[in-house]
Parts: sequence; C-alpha cells; structure tokens
Amino acid sequence: MNEETIQGRDPITPGTLSEAPAMSVGATLLGVFLKPRQTLQALAARPRVLAPILLVIFVVLGLTFIQAQSGLLKSDMLAKMEAQNAPPERIEMMSKAMDGPPRYFIAFGNAFIGLPIMLFGSAAILYFMANLMLGARLRYLHYLSIVAYSNVVALLDHIAQLAIGLTRGTLLVPMGIGAFMGDELSKPMRAVDVATDPLFLWSATITALGVAIMARKSFGFGVVAVLPLFVIRVVLYGFLA
Repeated sequence: MNEETIQGRDPITPGTLSEAPAMSVGATLLGVFLKPRQTLQALAARPRVLAPILLVIFVVLGLTFIQAQSGLLKSDMLAKMEAQNAPPERIEMMSKAMDGPPRYFIAFGNAFIGLPIMLFGSAAILYFMANLMLGARLRYLHYLSIVAYSNVVALLDHIAQLAIGLTRGTLLVPMGIGAFMGDELSKPMRAVDVATDPLFLWSATITALGVAIMARKSFGFGVVAVLPLFVIRVVLYGFLA
C-alpha cells in the first residue's frame, strides 16, 4: 500500500492533472454530463468560469422570464401571502404589481444578482471547508469552476421543475421523495424532498467529484467538503421556497 493510498488520496499519479488533455469550452460544457471525471481533470489544469457562469445566468434568466410570463410567480407569491394571513389590501397591491413590469425585475434580479451571489458564495464555502478546514491546496478559482459546472448540471433540475410546474400551475413541484407524499408538504418534508431529488443529487455529486479530483484526494474527501454546502442549500430550498 503506497503513501497516497494511506493518506486517502485518489489513485491519480502526480502528473495526471497537468497531463490531462485540454478541452474546448463546448467540450467541457457537454463533457460535465457525459464524461465528468475526464472533464474535471482537464479543468483542474485550466479552470474555466466565464462560459459556465454565463450559460447558467442566461438559462436561469430565460426560465424565470417564463415563470413570470406564465403567471406561476404571481400565483405562488399570492398563495404564500394568503397562507401568512397578509392583509387583503397588501395582497391586492402585490397582485397588481405582478401583472406589470415588476415581475420582470424579479427575473433580472434573480439571474444577475441572486444567482452570482449564490455561485461566488458557494465557492467561498468550498474554499473554507476544503482548503482551510481539510488542508487542500487549491485556488479559489478552482472552487468557482467546480460550482459553475455543477450548476450547469443543475439546470436540468430547474428545467424539469418548470416543465412540470407549467402543467400543475405551481413552481412548488416535489422532485424527490415528496412526489409520493401528496401535494401539500410541510417545510421539513420539503427539505427532505430536495435532499432526495435525483437531479439535485447529481449536481452535488459533480461538486464532490470536482473537489476530490482537483485536490487529488478520495471521493470521500470531496463529500465531506461539500456536505455543509449541501445542507445549506437543502435548508434554503426546503424552508424558504
């Protein structure tokens, strides 16, 4: 048993990452779905962030625009206000606002403000966990690249939720175990549903694999590094939706 195996490292030779064949932008965007290990190895030598971030931003912008145009944002927002026993005049004011330009401001704000904050914040959490807490030696740019490409994979989850939501008239679509538990889910069960969503888990797996490959550690190392970020997202998506 060699030293790297004892330390729990991935069985990758020291020159593997630097010798990984270069991939074009298009090849990495497709490869993260079809050949994630080879793609992440190529990205370790040359992390890319601009292309995947722009792709995620503009796809999310388009999806949020569809949500606003279809009325799903309005109906879900009003239903939430009614559940919170908001005053009727406030509900009426929100209803009128969501019939006008403000609904599109939400789409632009979500894509160009909320999403970048989420991407850069997620990379910072990974940097803290993997580098500062677990001893990896990667640049912040590596973690941002990992997060960006894992969110490219997560676009499938967003697209599937919107497609189903358009048929059901709501964006609160259970994609995990909640799909077998009826339409009305409590917030804790909504969090459990998020945590068992196969497409969400696929994206989280890509994140853990990326950390493991780029840090030259075992996949278990990547899982431990990603776990706090996973829990934060489950709580946010489950309890604040």
